Amino acid sequence: MGLLVTVLGTGWITLHLTRRPTIWIPLVTTIVAIWPRMVWYEQEIVAESVLLASIIVAVALAFPVQRLREPKRLFWFLMAADLIIAVKPHGRPIWLGLMISAVLLAGFPWRWSKACWGALAFSLVIIFTTGSSKQGPWLLLSSTLPLVNPDQGKWPEYRQALKPFIEETRTDLSQYPWKQDRYKKMLTDSGDNPPLGHEWQQMLVERKKTKFLRVCSDLSRDAILHSPFAYARMVLQKIGVVLCQGDGGAMMAPRFFWAGQLEDNEDRWIRHADEMKLLYEMDHDAYLALAEQRRVQVEWYEPCVYHFTRVFAWMSATRAEGKRVMHPAWFGLLALFGFLTCLRPSRWRETSLLWLPLGVYLAIIFGIGDSVSRYLQPVDWIGIIFVALGLDWVLSLVWRSPAPVAEAPPASPPAVAVAS
Repeated sequence: MGLLVTVLGTGWITLHLTRRPTIWIPLVTTIVAIWPRMVWYEQEIVAESVLLASIIVAVALAFPVQRLREPKRLFWFLMAADLIIAVKPHGRPIWLGLMISAVLLAGFPWRWSKACWGALAFSLVIIFTTGSSKQGPWLLLSSTLPLVNPDQGKWPEYRQALKPFIEETRTDLSQYPWKQDRYKKMLTDSGDNPPLGHEWQQMLVERKKTKFLRVCSDLSRDAILHSPFAYARMVLQKIGVVLCQGDGGAMMAPRFFWAGQLEDNEDRWIRHADEMKLLYEMDHDAYLALAEQRRVQVEWYEPCVYHFTRVFAWMSATRAEGKRVMHPAWFGLLALFGFLTCLRPSRWRETSLLWLPLGVYLAIIFGIGDSVSRYLQPVDWIGIIFVALGLDWVLSLVWRSPAPVAEAPPASPPAVAVAS
């Protein structure tokens, strides 16, 4: 159901943004329908697919943008935006971008109707009563770890605990986005031999972990304030890394899927055997036999999916002298060109419904979190529409529609002489 909403919604948006929708709607909706990451998470992660569908519904309700000034249309747009933040907390950047775009298209909020003010207030209630702030601080610390000053500042004992790892990450800062996941896990490791020592472990065993969150918040904020440009560069690098990840196609292969299942579920079968039996509807031995069978199975669609993933990529990464180097791919360059055409004076307002939420989302999500490809799933479709918008503009330059020929007025009937 979510994929159907995604396809229909992107088609509706493309209809209102392109000059030749009969060309671009079939292409855009076809690519969206078979985009590996969208298809995979439609089956694997329910919340992600619902978030994607809610985003597209909200954007689609804003078109045609002239009608967004109508109180009723604006109200339903705001209610659909509320659904975005109700589904998942990391939809909040999308909501923020849509609210800024609503101001650009529908005027300042004090001109809105009471119902629209109610929808806006409802969204604030959702924001302040849902989600959790327990992940943000330590995720942000993992994102700023190389920039933390280990010798000066508040919490010196914890800075010294991090010092060996800070120096380790600084040896090659350009490669840190690929390694961040390891350091992220290190910050919350409270095992028998904690890598950060027993003082750090003591914060983790607290019931509410308030001190741990405060330390992470203070250290990361101090790092950003002292090195804002280096932090911005790291965020852009993380966005580039995740744009290189075309893992949607690989996840569809049974051998890769079941290899991941065996690795992820090894401890779960030991700790929660009864729950795993209910989940897979079989015991552990039957589960292992099924996994072994599926790990050697090759499906007919795999070559097509791999080829599609390689061809339709935003960016690519290669290894040179032991380092990973990112390169833009042709599809990503087309999307960038399409985004630049959206900034023209005649288009920037109506297309702000696409590029504003996208920009705010990427900056906040990857400014805090690490390079997880799943975070791209809610916004991949925007890049696909950017490609269509760029090509549509080029096509309008080389293929201009002929101006309609004015019809000649009908000839007046000849005069007839009347005999006197």
